[in-house]
Amino acid sequence: MLVVDLRDAFAMAEYLLEVHGLDDWEVSYDNAKRRAGICRFSERTLGLSAPLTAMHSEDDVRDTILHEIAHALVGPTHGHDATWQAMARRIGSSGERCVSPDLPTPPAPWLGTCSGGHTIERHRRPDRVLSCGLCSSEFDLAHLYTWTHHGKPAVLPPKHRAELARLGVTSPVPAR
Repeated sequence: MLVVDLRDAFAMAEYLLEVHGLDDWEVSYDNAKRRAGICRFSERTLGLSAPLTAMHSEDDVRDTILHEIAHALVGPTHGHDATWQAMARRIGSSGERCVSPDLPTPPAPWLGTCSGGHTIERHRRPDRVLSCGLCSSEFDLAHLYTWTHHGKPAVLPPKHRAELARLGVTSPVPAR
């Protein structure tokens, strides 16, 4: 798959905004890792995720841009309803609510592992103590996640350590 250059994606977004009569809208990049785009109505800005845009094909980026343009055209009260979906399809978007899970995403730097060996990924440092929902449907000290950051044991923030202390845990249970 040939990925799109960020400058080309930006130019495509500006061009498509103009084509659809949104001359007073801007394009911006952000560092989102789980959503490809966002329509910021109050700022009149179409936001694109730089990390995801850099990993996706031109067709996928075009679909994201048109998805957000459809939001801009129908207004903030429609979300992903039938009005939005009809507009999205009319202007050439797939009309899908979310980016396909088959598309690449950047690896999460934070990996939590429970005593049962289950893992969860996070793109932001965990600041709360979490237990594995697969091992127990309720919070359970026996199934706390231990964290690594970029593959190394993580140093967690004071808030996290304080919560462990309140729970009577002196150190997280090491993963198996």
